[in-house]
Amino acid sequence: MWIARQKTRLQELYREFPRPFWTLTGVTFIDQVGGALLYPFFALYFTSRFGVGMTEVGILFAFYAVSSFAGQLVGGAISDRFGRRNMLIFSLVTTSTSALLMGVVDSLILFYALAILVGLLVESGQPARQAIVADVLPEEKRAEGYAIMRVAFNLAIAVGPAIGGFVAGRSYLALFITDAIISLVAAMIVWRALPETKPEAAEGEAEGSVASSFGATERCCATGCSSYSWAPAC
Repeated sequence: MWIARQKTRLQELYREFPRPFWTLTGVTFIDQVGGALLYPFFALYFTSRFGVGMTEVGILFAFYAVSSFAGQLVGGAISDRFGRRNMLIFSLVTTSTSALLMGVVDSLILFYALAILVGLLVESGQPARQAIVADVLPEEKRAEGYAIMRVAFNLAIAVGPAIGGFVAGRSYLALFITDAIISLVAAMIVWRALPETKPEAAEGEAEGSVASSFGATERCCATGCSSYSWAPAC
């Protein structure tokens, strides 16, 4: 039967990958659901809250896009220095706090500042996710692993807006609160169930500084190299 065959295939797929990978995949899905339930209604909230037009919305998203790019660069360097797990927890917790603040501020300038901060914090954890996949999977399984992560991301994008529409029908503030709670839940799962995967430095080899890691990031962006454990969106 088709259902039995698919069940068997899923069981085999689960056994092909280590538990830390599936923990990360679950965390990615949970966290992306939080973001996906909020962002489709972000422009509506912003225009109604501050009485502005689409020009201001465009400026807001431009700030967010630029800060997101910077967040990936900085996050990759920091995760190489202080660990993937620590960087991921930091990103989730601080994103939760920032999202909650965005739901209560009544100053347009402060909202712009928070959008920049959220962009930095949300994307700062992305290189750590990618590095964890590279750490726990052999090279021949990484492409499939990244594909599974993308499926989890896409499922979250499909589910999140439906939940967000239900929540937004009651309160826009509830969207920010729900997103904050989801990020905290994801952070708790990482703290309890995901081990640190950063490889130990070889004996006699000095551990690189944040500055040296950031320099490697700049070289990677300049040359298009793919030899680093995480791939910044250059």
